[in-house]
Amino acid sequence: MLNKKHLDRIAKEIHQAELQVVALQEVDLRILRSMFVHQPLYLAKKLEEHTGRKWFFLFAPALRLLGGYYGNAILAAYPLQEVLKLKLDIPGQRVEKRVFLFAHLQICDHALVGIGSFHLSVKDEYQRLQEVKKIKAALGKLIPPVPLILGGDLNGRRGSAAFQEMLTGVFPLEELGPGEGDSFIAPAYRARIDFLFGKGVTPLASGIVDTGETSDHRLVWVECEI
Repeated sequence: MLNKKHLDRIAKEIHQAELQVVALQEVDLRILRSMFVHQPLYLAKKLEEHTGRKWFFLFAPALRLLGGYYGNAILAAYPLQEVLKLKLDIPGQRVEKRVFLFAHLQICDHALVGIGSFHLSVKDEYQRLQEVKKIKAALGKLIPPVPLILGGDLNGRRGSAAFQEMLTGVFPLEELGPGEGDSFIAPAYRARIDFLFGKGVTPLASGIVDTGETSDHRLVWVECEI
């Protein structure tokens, strides 16, 4: 659960890292536990205060929860056009439902970049593998193809089946983010489970930002040449 103080710090960290596009997971939209705050809208308004420019957002619900919705979001300092909200359910699953959000980012009149936010299942490596296959199959059908960047919580380490599927198989992607460092920090568990993948872009620099008490996940970032 994040209150407005935590959201204020997240917005500040995004601003200090000079990010222009952010893929978010575990986002609440008007849920009781987070005081019914529309978190994507709140963050966009805070970023407008920090940067002096308009920020845009999209939200994809994974499930209905406590009177509101829980899912993924994309925030950007450029206009966003929703392309895909993909439910990642598979028949017979018994784990929490997940969703993939994909949008086109309008950098200028004729330049589009695809931005995706994913959050794979906590349990069951087979489930995560099927989720990645669904994401990549959907991306492979998009016409026309555009340069793209996907970011999110793989809930698996580098070398896991889901990670390898991102890099191979149908519509292979390239890992963009830093090669070292943990992104999930808990008292009894530390691991790198948050990753950035892309196609048709060139990574120039990347890193991981410690988010302190704001989140048990650290911010993973990449600067790309499009």
